[in-house]
Amino acid sequence: MGGSEHDVVIAGGGHNGLIVGAYFAKAGLDVCVVERQDKVGGGAITREWTLPGFKHDMASMIHMTIQANPLIHRDELELQSKYGLRYIFPDPACAIIFPDQKALVLYQDMDRTCESIAQFSRKDAEAYPQFCEHAKMILKTGAVSMFSPAAPFGRLVSFMDSSDGGREYLRTILSSTWDLACELFESEQMRVALARFASEVMIGPREKGTGVYMFGFPHFQTWKVAIPEGGSGALSDSLAACIQDKGGTIRVSSPIKAINVEGGEAKGVILESGEEVLAKKAIVSNLNVKQLFLQMLDPKDLPPDFPKKVRRIEQSSFMALHQAVALNEAPKYKAGEAVDECFLIEISPFQEEFLRIFEEFVYGIPSTKMPLLGVGTIADPTRAPEGKHTLYLYHYEPYDLKDGGPTKWNEIKEELADGIMDTVREHCTNMGPENVLGRYLFSPYDIEQYNPAMVQGDIMHIGAFLTQYFSNRPLPGWGHYKTPVKKLYMCGASTHPGAGITGGGRAATEAIMEDLGIDFRKMIKK
Repeated sequence: MGGSEHDVVIAGGGHNGLIVGAYFAKAGLDVCVVERQDKVGGGAITREWTLPGFKHDMASMIHMTIQANPLIHRDELELQSKYGLRYIFPDPACAIIFPDQKALVLYQDMDRTCESIAQFSRKDAEAYPQFCEHAKMILKTGAVSMFSPAAPFGRLVSFMDSSDGGREYLRTILSSTWDLACELFESEQMRVALARFASEVMIGPREKGTGVYMFGFPHFQTWKVAIPEGGSGALSDSLAACIQDKGGTIRVSSPIKAINVEGGEAKGVILESGEEVLAKKAIVSNLNVKQLFLQMLDPKDLPPDFPKKVRRIEQSSFMALHQAVALNEAPKYKAGEAVDECFLIEISPFQEEFLRIFEEFVYGIPSTKMPLLGVGTIADPTRAPEGKHTLYLYHYEPYDLKDGGPTKWNEIKEELADGIMDTVREHCTNMGPENVLGRYLFSPYDIEQYNPAMVQGDIMHIGAFLTQYFSNRPLPGWGHYKTPVKKLYMCGASTHPGAGITGGGRAATEAIMEDLGIDFRKMIKK
């Protein structure tokens, strides 16, 4: 069944697909974004999951890395100056609470942060500023490929191996977070804090190749923690407004069934309704790499061994159970008033139990002992009715449970969610049932059902292992956003620089525009 025709069709309206669409619309092309949900945003979406007026983030909450992206800090698409995006920078931002009710509090001010570290180790407090300076060097070295297309991996290694700073970067990316944390700090509190931060890529801290992830920790003092006013979905809303203002089309409630390929060239996306949305210049997939190549393309349109390579792509080491909670009042912590001021709280065991939990995830054993709490309303009261609060209560969990597999989540998620809340109550004075006005649960299995791009509930799309990072993402030799099908490209969490709110769609746009003969640098100066 025929349908509309556009220059560029974006398959999937997550924030990276919207970024690609917005840049192409700015370049003067006719863009159409096609999204299966009734609202764009993907993981960067905000909904009233519990009660009217309580705005909950579904997946992403913090927009820290994207602050260093020219998309934001140069406002290349006028999202902030024209389309309503406003960032808030809470201070203090984060605290890590330990079993003895002592907490490491992270401030924008270096001296105050070091003072908090000193309660655990004076030596670590003195070492932290040096670590931050070292991190700047590591991140500067890696930033060459963070917001632009990554160089081929072999070339990257060769380039890095030509200088002392580059070789230090190579050592970092080949090491584990835990190796480096133990090398740099003596207190288990600092080691756990760094490892917990790095584990947000959904890989355990002892996994080799994770060392670079902990060097984003000093962002608490540099680019700072940022949250959008009104919820994470405000970023997606501003991008949608930009696209539509520049003449683009956004189609929601339009699930895609297949990509139509004729003569080795992508022609359009076929919706489940049977309608085909045609693309004259390009189709850009913001879907999971496994969805695209294993479900939406005929194997005859791909190289013979390509589907096999896609099937062996690894998922992340663990997933998450997310509770969206409406609260009467914000949590009050036994760790003290400084912690009460933080909008982001991590509750962590000491190092032995902390590390063992990650090992147990491998065997499908769930945990309730290290929840993350985000109370965005502390910094942004627009997210709830006056005087009320929202709680983002998040906990790592395995997808494939030891006893019963993924569907077992339907039976145990309430009980496990209650256990996580019990852990929270051990550290709070006011989190009894009377403070909970409403709750909505997403198990790893629920996440996959809600958003099929998060295969096996994987919010990263695919694991961020070194074998699937830089230009190796999603596959070695296919890290340039192209696919084996002409006019079919990829963007989003399955591609470099990966998941999270990084604004990675910008790097994809740069590569795709070059392939289409569009001057990206000239376009962004318009």
